[in-house]
Amino acid sequence: MIKTLLESVRFELGEIPPRRLGVAVSGGGDSIALLSVLTKYAQLQDIDLHVVTVDHGLRPEAEEEISFVADLCAHWHLPHYVLHWDNWNGKGNLLAEARNARYTLITKWASSNMISQVVLGHTSDDQAETFIMRLVRGAGVDGLSAMASKTIYRDIIWVRPFLQITRESLRTYLRTEGLSWREDPSNENRDYQRIRVRDALTIFADLGLSVDNLVQVTMKMADAKKALNWQVSIAARDMVTICGGAVVIDHCQFQAQPYEIKRRLLAHSIQWIAGNVYSPRGPAVFRVMQFMQAKQTSTLNGCQILTKDDLVYIFREYNAVRDISCATNQIWDKRWMVFGSDDNPSLSVRALGFSGIRQTKSWRDIGLPRAALLSTPSVWCEGDLLAAPIVLPDEKWTAFLQKGEENYFAALLSH
Repeated sequence: MIKTLLESVRFELGEIPPRRLGVAVSGGGDSIALLSVLTKYAQLQDIDLHVVTVDHGLRPEAEEEISFVADLCAHWHLPHYVLHWDNWNGKGNLLAEARNARYTLITKWASSNMISQVVLGHTSDDQAETFIMRLVRGAGVDGLSAMASKTIYRDIIWVRPFLQITRESLRTYLRTEGLSWREDPSNENRDYQRIRVRDALTIFADLGLSVDNLVQVTMKMADAKKALNWQVSIAARDMVTICGGAVVIDHCQFQAQPYEIKRRLLAHSIQWIAGNVYSPRGPAVFRVMQFMQAKQTSTLNGCQILTKDDLVYIFREYNAVRDISCATNQIWDKRWMVFGSDDNPSLSVRALGFSGIRQTKSWRDIGLPRAALLSTPSVWCEGDLLAAPIVLPDEKWTAFLQKGEENYFAALLSH
């Protein structure tokens, strides 16, 4: 068994693994098995392994679980870090909020410790449970697709080497190694949907619908997702241009596309402009598509979608950036870099806005709607406009997208 698990880790971390590696360990069977395997692998590869545990502050048992992980790390001479979450306001979905907080805390921890990759203990059972939960919500191809074994979130690579390994297989490994683990009491709480789904999977198995069957379906969905994204990429190359940071789409070509291609292209464009981690939700995107078909203006996620002269312009809504300000050596609105010959610390980058555009009478020459130019970056000295690089290019100041215009097209294939 250990050979199979080590090979799974080796395959995901590659021929040249990182010299420093993080692993998230809760004390449950999946994460303890992962920690054991990674400890062996780290010794073989001379990797500096760091262990992190998140205390959500929600259960009294957590203190003993953290102590258990700490003792195990001390026994294996591994550095162990405990992160605390105490910001839940009692609103929303508790499990979802805890999950988001966990990723945020671990991301900050990894960045501060110069760790570029963090390994997680998700199994094939997690794949099957997530598939059923999303099926209940009426998810589409993306939602029903298998988890990726590697993802990038906030510049950290998250690695899941056990997605093809069952939960029971990991527990069999632990018993063979003489290792114990801690069971989270909430795993017996049927108030949580995931626990009810977990129980239902035993019934599905009796009907011939096993975890392996469900995982195979998620993998086929992932293949379908890749094919759709490829088709969207081809369509985008033919009908999309990037101008002044705005996405410009040929309206006629867009409307001629199948619904799913249009939906994906629009959702990607809004996500890319807004700089969000997640794509906008389906119903909201559908509403915008209806406005586009009628050539009416709409807004979503801090973006404005405007149709004019058979072109669709998607750009940052001015109200979303009007109060954003930063120094000239910083990234503005999560996407723009502005460079100039003046390093005066009193200078700031802000949106051009109504005051700025009144001072740039040649803005019509750019070929973008006035509303799109309002949210472009400009350089100010208190109340005085010094430069508007997008509207009035000059030799002193330049502005460009941090990730480049080509990133729009490349990112279509990375969702």
